[in-house]
Amino acid sequence: MHSLTVQKSEKIQKFLPTQNSEEPIFHGEKNMEEVLRIENLSKTYKKKNNEVLAVKDISFKGYKGEILGMLGPNGSGKTTTVKSIATIVEYDKGQIFVNGIDNKKHQNSVKQCIGAVLEGARNIYWRLTAKENLIYFAGLKGFGYKQIKDNLEYFLEKLELKDVANKQVREFSKGMQQKVAVACAFITSPKVVLLDEPTLGLDIETARNMQQWIKLIAKQQETFILITSHDMRFIENVCDRVLIIKEGSIIANDSVSDLKKYFMRKVYHILLEEDLLDEQKNNLEKGFRVRFEHTDKGHSIYLTLENDSYLYDIFEILGRKKQSIQSIEILNDDFEDVFLEILRRNGEKI
Repeated sequence: MHSLTVQKSEKIQKFLPTQNSEEPIFHGEKNMEEVLRIENLSKTYKKKNNEVLAVKDISFKGYKGEILGMLGPNGSGKTTTVKSIATIVEYDKGQIFVNGIDNKKHQNSVKQCIGAVLEGARNIYWRLTAKENLIYFAGLKGFGYKQIKDNLEYFLEKLELKDVANKQVREFSKGMQQKVAVACAFITSPKVVLLDEPTLGLDIETARNMQQWIKLIAKQQETFILITSHDMRFIENVCDRVLIIKEGSIIANDSVSDLKKYFMRKVYHILLEEDLLDEQKNNLEKGFRVRFEHTDKGHSIYLTLENDSYLYDIFEILGRKKQSIQSIEILNDDFEDVFLEILRRNGEKI
């Protein structure tokens, strides 16, 4: 007799995207200080004879000590948004305020408030040592060695760069170069830090250490950190809040925990001794989101359901051949599945 294992899962709830919400969603201190405000940002690129609207009238805020993740498919507008904040891209419409300063009218002042890692580790000089890079990029913002000495020692120690501090970074692995770039972004204790793929090239252990370090820095230095990444586990573990952008528009703006609660669905794993008939598979594929998998343990069916009552229909289909069921499990989606589900719904109110 085969065992039947059922694990509990949260039920689906209806959700309205919170784009342009005036109320902070970051669940931190009650009196949060705003350090980034973007109002109705738009940017169009001209490509040959066509115009491409990269960012469409988006608005959001960032708060002291908050870590905000920005997710979206390639070409969704993430990079344009980040580069607009960093004063690298000249946007068409809207306003951006960094620590209360208009970043179009006072670009030099804004640059003093921002640290950034953009497009991998390209913001470091390969012929300089790790230590020289930190000193050099601090100097560009008007900081002398005495002003950054404590930070310099701290970052070299925390990012495990102390033993290679006097080596040229061209000798480093991609992951080590990335760590130097991240250290350069934080060296002057800026109000706002922009991190584009901060775990790029890092091994699993170093990436996990980076998670803890970024969370600690955000809290200790009360820095607002904006992260773009394809590493869903990193975003889930580090970020207080997530923006999801599709085709230049914000389609979701909420905490990771709430997005998971609203969009996470039940995934049923049914393990059978014998394979299904083609007719049974076709019927399941017509009515449900389903995946079939064959292993040494048996024949698996993975079904994503938004309503438990559909199980009666599924068992009716399975009963046509009366396959022997070895086990049934209820699994939770991971955050990557939640992200894909939000994109699938295309940001419509549901």
